[in-house]
Amino acid sequence: MIIIICGLPGSGKSTLVEKLAEEYKLKTVFASSILKDLKHKNSASIDITKTKKGQGWWESAAGKKYNKERLKDMSLDKLLDEKLLEIIAKKDNLIVDSRTMPWLAKKKGLINIWIDASPSIRAKRVAGRDKKDWKLLLKQMKERLDADKKIYKKLYGINFGKNFKPFDVVLNTNKLDEEQVFDVVNERIQRLIKRNRTGS
Repeated sequence: MIIIICGLPGSGKSTLVEKLAEEYKLKTVFASSILKDLKHKNSASIDITKTKKGQGWWESAAGKKYNKERLKDMSLDKLLDEKLLEIIAKKDNLIVDSRTMPWLAKKKGLINIWIDASPSIRAKRVAGRDKKDWKLLLKQMKERLDADKKIYKKLYGINFGKNFKPFDVVLNTNKLDEEQVFDVVNERIQRLIKRNRTGS
């Protein structure tokens, strides 16, 4: 089993990754933490199956600066995606938190999940977690999203946040807590597994 979770900060994405990893005994891969590490390490030394979710870094001054650099030089984004594609091709029993793999990865049995929430709700959730002003976070999160959209469009022609064709599950979490998000997604995964096994 390989599950790919895609979405935006504050939608409940990282928590869902951890809950599903525990439920199905999957190794977790957090692409954003790898991208951050690629900036500071030799890429050959990074084990992408031992990554952790990054909370708050992308909304920090360092994260904001890095996003500006990414727009000028997209080679690290490209390298990240190459590494992710390699590991998805070679390994199983993974859950991957990635913004590009639903469009790029091609492997039988992949389950692609998109979860999202409104910008204000996402900002308030992150603000509560990181003890920051939600209005400032709303602005910072929009800046990061705008940068990502430009990068993915230029590299791959992806209309991020608009094209949901690759996804098996699309879920808005505005009115759902963490347990409800897990329950809904898990139920839909079970349906997909059953359908794949029976062919119906």
